[in-house]
Amino acid sequence: MSKHPTVPGIDLKVIRDLLKSHRKTNSRLLLATAIDHMKCPAEDADAFLRELATAGYLDWVGDQPRGKDWDLTDHALRLVADDLGPRITRDAVDSIIATVIDRARTINADATRIARVSELRLFGSALDITRENYGDVDIEANIVIRTSPRDEVALAHAKIAAEVPRSWRNDFFRNLRAEENYDRRNVRTALSRGIKGLSLSENTTEMLGCEYRRIYRFDPDSSEELVPDSAVTPRTTPTPKTADETADARIPARTIIRPLGLATPDEALPSDDIQLSMSDLAYDEATTWLGLTGRDGAYAPLDTNPEPSRRFAGARYLFDEWRDPNLTGLELFQRTLDWASLYDLPISRVDRYFKLRTYRSTRIANFHALRVKRVADRIEAYLVLREREALWDELGGSSHITPRMVAAHHALAVAFGRMLDETRLSGQDNFEAEFDLTAQRSNSYPAMPNLSVTSRNLLRALSRVILPDQVLTEARKRKHEYDPYLPVDREVEIQAYVNGDTGDPMSSISTTIGAEWWDQKPVGVDEHGFEIYELLPGEEDLLDVCDVGSERLEEAVAAIPGCLLLSIRHAAPVSE
Repeated sequence: MSKHPTVPGIDLKVIRDLLKSHRKTNSRLLLATAIDHMKCPAEDADAFLRELATAGYLDWVGDQPRGKDWDLTDHALRLVADDLGPRITRDAVDSIIATVIDRARTINADATRIARVSELRLFGSALDITRENYGDVDIEANIVIRTSPRDEVALAHAKIAAEVPRSWRNDFFRNLRAEENYDRRNVRTALSRGIKGLSLSENTTEMLGCEYRRIYRFDPDSSEELVPDSAVTPRTTPTPKTADETADARIPARTIIRPLGLATPDEALPSDDIQLSMSDLAYDEATTWLGLTGRDGAYAPLDTNPEPSRRFAGARYLFDEWRDPNLTGLELFQRTLDWASLYDLPISRVDRYFKLRTYRSTRIANFHALRVKRVADRIEAYLVLREREALWDELGGSSHITPRMVAAHHALAVAFGRMLDETRLSGQDNFEAEFDLTAQRSNSYPAMPNLSVTSRNLLRALSRVILPDQVLTEARKRKHEYDPYLPVDREVEIQAYVNGDTGDPMSSISTTIGAEWWDQKPVGVDEHGFEIYELLPGEEDLLDVCDVGSERLEEAVAAIPGCLLLSIRHAAPVSE
């Protein structure tokens, strides 16, 4: 029997994932999270949330002047913290506790870390030693940053600074206190890695006000372990209601209301009056459907006419094949444009040429007037494509916008986001792809190739190429004080493309290793009259990896309809 309230026909993992997503996004409207996470209209999302409220996971607060709709109850917060793994015995619980404590001691003895585990708090069902079995072990970790001994901390700080990834340095907010937050994250990972049945969290006991026992204590200033608690600290909030008690919770007769003035599918409004951002759609739909509560307490629908952008709430569901996770990005792209052509939408009148690119922590797609950016777990794109005269790369725009056009632009943005995800490449990979599917017609379209291993092997091999000592010595003399890297090059690019004359796929490899001022002497001349240079340490292995990678790209170009180019490029700067 589950320790969590159940909802008939709905798996607990589905509920937990939604609530967990809401906690992660910090959205003030759970309806917006449900619309976005479940990819469903406001009416369906609201019906689902009402079921969760009936089960005791949510409290309605929409009639209060707090700018919220639903609050998560203690039952919801407990479910979020549960990994929903198989039941475990008391011996397994004790083993998990002992393992986490041992890891905390190892971390706190590591001179190369600046983060320390000051407390481990055991809470939840594991506090009760009389139970026959347990769902998981709830442990809260309090991770702090030490400041002493100063010399040791300074050395550890410098070591961690060299390990902070470029993605953190390129992000303004992540780069603030990057070393502290990076080590704190690594400590959290080190505590929990590979332990099944462990639910590790931070600040949970204070948030829930639940009982707990400190099973490990450490003073980072004195570097001494303190005596753990022998007794349980009592809860500071009322005991959560049981599932039966929450069944009678007060839920309004309705928690959304259909807005007034929604645009009809082909109703055209001036583009200059509309602003629709992909990342704001769910929130805008939620606020539009939540309605208004007047001073007299009456619940009334929102009139969308004064705000034209709100008139498009829910328009993306006019074409909803993007909700099918089994469609590849290319297939969704083709299906969307085929649907758009049925209504002669402007975006369907352009050729089907587009580019994908990842670089400098950015993943983007360009399709004429549509620009799409894939950022973490969201897609960013402006869905109102305005008309721009005499600009080839701005085709597909219009002076007016209809809900059906919004639906097409939205589905295309999802398709491009899906293609970028299929490559498994991050913004740290320099990747380019070109496609032209104008004349392509197929019963199915494959997913983009997973290029993560190819890219990773390429960068790893490039980083192992070693330049001569005399070159590095001269580079240190030429290095600018503010530049973190030496003025030498280590770059490689592999690409596959369609030969313009024959239509056959081909591949090429390009490397740039050395420096402009380094006059490397050739060691001979080959049979074609080209100079031969001695390979540097690691360079032969790099070329072997390039051969394998370029073959992989060439095979992909041959297999994917309409693919014109695939390219991966890396640079491995040399630091001091």
